[in-house]
Amino acid sequence: MIGNPVPVVLVHGWNSHPGVWNQLVSRLEAAHIPYSRFSHEDMADRPLPSIAGALRDHIREYRDETGYDGATDIICHSLGTCITRYFLEVMDRAEHREHVRQLIGLGPPNNGSALAELFHDPEQGATIINRLTGVFVPEGYDPKADTIVQDVRPGSRVMDELRTAGIRQDILYRIIVTTNPKGIISF
Repeated sequence: MIGNPVPVVLVHGWNSHPGVWNQLVSRLEAAHIPYSRFSHEDMADRPLPSIAGALRDHIREYRDETGYDGATDIICHSLGTCITRYFLEVMDRAEHREHVRQLIGLGPPNNGSALAELFHDPEQGATIINRLTGVFVPEGYDPKADTIVQDVRPGSRVMDELRTAGIRQDILYRIIVTTNPKGIISF
């Protein structure tokens, strides 16, 4: 990497952890790109806006520790994109205090999570949860008790706030679809 690379903040998705970035981190290190991993794995009982506030604090702490005050890039997976967007588009919309060059979202549920909605389907919800138990959700999982799942349901207050806020014109957004289950070439 030539010059002064832009630091990267990594934000994992729902029911995940910062270790999902290990392969990317090795590439960042090889390219001498500074990075920071934000973990919200211990915040599963908190609402999404609270987690977005913790992300804001994490970035501010990173800046204080490193003395870096320029633009950052933020790479997010799934729910991590909603958390980041909430911080940037709702909480920091007026001030633009946080300078982000680009936000890269991998498989984000930008209009709400279809899975979060399916968990609540009266006919299919229990079947879906049963299939995902032990793989993606714990035994006895109750989506009604999952604050984050409630926040990312289409039409929730949090999703409405994101939709109303709109994107920031000072940030380059790169949204990457991470699956194409039917193999549609044009997709």
